[in-house]
Amino acid sequence: GVILLFVKALRTVPGVDWLIKVILTKEVKGAVRELSSKGTETSEKKIAISIPEKGLPHSQLLEQLAELKVGETAAEDGKLFALVYSAGDTHTELLNTARSMFKDFDATGSVNHADFLDRVYRMFCHDNALNPNLFASLRKMETETISMAASLMNGPSSVVGSLTSGGTESCLMAMKAYRDRARALCPHITKPEVVACITVHPAFEKAAHYFDLTIVHVPTNEQMELDVSAMEKAITKNTILLIASAPQYPHGIVDPVEQVSELALQAGLPLHVDSCFGGFMLPWVEKLGYYVPKWDFRVKGVTSISADLHKYGYGPKGTSVILYRDTDYRKYQYFAYAQWPGGLFGSPSMAGSRPGGLIAAAWATLMGMGQDGYLKYASETMEVTKKLIQGVRQIEGLKILGDPHMTGFAIAPDCPAVDMYALADEMEKTGWHMERQQYPSCIHFSIMPTHIPTADQLLEDLAKAVSSVKANPDAGKDGSAAMYGMVAKIPDKAIVDDFIVQYFSEIYTMT
Repeated sequence: GVILLFVKALRTVPGVDWLIKVILTKEVKGAVRELSSKGTETSEKKIAISIPEKGLPHSQLLEQLAELKVGETAAEDGKLFALVYSAGDTHTELLNTARSMFKDFDATGSVNHADFLDRVYRMFCHDNALNPNLFASLRKMETETISMAASLMNGPSSVVGSLTSGGTESCLMAMKAYRDRARALCPHITKPEVVACITVHPAFEKAAHYFDLTIVHVPTNEQMELDVSAMEKAITKNTILLIASAPQYPHGIVDPVEQVSELALQAGLPLHVDSCFGGFMLPWVEKLGYYVPKWDFRVKGVTSISADLHKYGYGPKGTSVILYRDTDYRKYQYFAYAQWPGGLFGSPSMAGSRPGGLIAAAWATLMGMGQDGYLKYASETMEVTKKLIQGVRQIEGLKILGDPHMTGFAIAPDCPAVDMYALADEMEKTGWHMERQQYPSCIHFSIMPTHIPTADQLLEDLAKAVSSVKANPDAGKDGSAAMYGMVAKIPDKAIVDDFIVQYFSEIYTMT
């Protein structure tokens, strides 16, 4: 106890903590060299890479993946005592068959791409990224995936990051990192606050709930963008982070990131840009010549970005990236525990075990799609998005909220006679599945290549549904329209939260 107190006190002496960091860095590099000599770490220099200009053939990628696995210890060898729990080939085949039955439906509409990812997943289905030294192939693919994402988002060579299980975990990791950073650099802040727009994704609300943070919400302006002046007024001595969205999910509009960046730089605060929805679409939209406000690492104040591979990256469900401008930010994301009897423990993200199949499939997606593939799908999807937006604007009684920047938008009523929730109910009678939103009442659309053949039918059915709702003023008294109407009248939203919790409890209870 006395020695521990002495060491802690010693670290407060000027220069001592710096010296400890220098020694640690030297020891870490030595440990990596030692692992390399044992064949658990590649001796090749890590080189930053970008998404290939032309997607590589699936056969070539499968050969590369097979080569990566050469020399790695497989569970079937009977020489592993942790990380992989396998009951043998028969059981593995059962798992793979079950997974194939429920594999992701590819949003590009390409059966070939979906089957390719399934094959990749099978090759690495038992590999576990919990130990980055045992499965060197997973580490290589993860770092290269991060490198490709960083390049796409105009990151400098210093950008680092992690693969996560989805947008929520990416957002959670960012919030955790900035909370721990504030604890280390600003210990006087005991009630840390994060300033974000009301349109920020609920994953950040979840993170605030988990990590004892307070989110201070600011409104949107008339264009449905984050209100910069309101954000400036919301910054206090307890603020540890600013958040902007690119784009925000509800209406598909990119927040004024450059202006928020100026606030962040003036206040000495980090700025996270949540681009889980658009991170793998906006860059291609801009390359195609559409106007997209700057939102990525080209903006000086941006310190981190979250982006989902399993959305417009067309990767397997359960893949996202969290990127940081440099290691000084990312280090606060990591967790380490050196006192466990089971050995030294460290984890880069929320999860412990991380499925190798998803990491391999994420890497293979970027390599296989290539810039040419992404540009093709972005072009086709933007064309159908423009067609739908123009078509909606021609339907009397509907309007588009704001000026969307990519392949997502929201429609709202342009007259009192159109109840949006009644409209959604009417559309679902004809087989469409509507995404209802609130504040204001509207319906969200995320457009994908699979909507190209259904666009005309969508516009036709929307026009019919609007006419039906106008002709039936009582339509808002039934279905989801009635439920949302009831919710809007409840002043205490905590009651609504309780309703949602009980709803989930009910549907996930065995009867």
